[in-house]
Amino acid sequence: MDLLIQTLLPAMIAGAIGWWRPSVFWWAAGVATWVTLGWASSWYFWPSRGIHWFPFVFWAVALARLVPAGPGRWLGFILTGGVFLLALWALLPRYPEAIIGLLAFLLWQGWREWRPCPGLGIGFVAGAAMFSLVVAIGGSVLLAQVGGALAVLAGFLWLAGLTRGVSDRDMTAGYMLWLALCWQFIPMDWWVVALALVPPLVDQGLRGRGAWPAALGALASAVLAGAVGLWLVWPTVSLY
Repeated sequence: MDLLIQTLLPAMIAGAIGWWRPSVFWWAAGVATWVTLGWASSWYFWPSRGIHWFPFVFWAVALARLVPAGPGRWLGFILTGGVFLLALWALLPRYPEAIIGLLAFLLWQGWREWRPCPGLGIGFVAGAAMFSLVVAIGGSVLLAQVGGALAVLAGFLWLAGLTRGVSDRDMTAGYMLWLALCWQFIPMDWWVVALALVPPLVDQGLRGRGAWPAALGALASAVLAGAVGLWLVWPTVSLY
């Protein structure tokens, strides 16, 4: 019960505030994940671990939105890329392949910026929710809690999109940084992490065919990818 409260309560409060006032959604999302991290492990005012930088990925989006749309896109890339580097900095000397997380974000975000996906779906919600279970079994309850908070925030963003036309494209940054941290800090095999990319990509690929095909495709792919992920990480002698 404590784990659920730490995971869900801050994100639900921040999501409700962001749904009511979309202009403060990303600021509130950063605060919510900071509260979850501090409540679940130890409170901090300056990051000392890679995971501590996670709230900054939402604040980078919030800062980029303070400037006009054109320059704001480039500023968002720069600020978010800096957060990725700071979060993964301690690993880069020993594991330079960690930079792939940043490159994957840049490619995905670039595709979403210059080839916008119509509508708004639940790919991030389904992917984060299912993969959080995989991460919890795979080795990190703390990262699983961050994933659960991410799913709640993505859910409120989806509701805001339905009622106020808010886009979910900036959720890509938080989602990709979370997966990069799971890949490098647990550590988790790359093919397991790649499964978490399936639901949002299926969702975005099917949006042109309508909301229902995209939603059903995202949910079905999340269940299948989550089942395969659990099978891959489930310990031989389970302690759960």
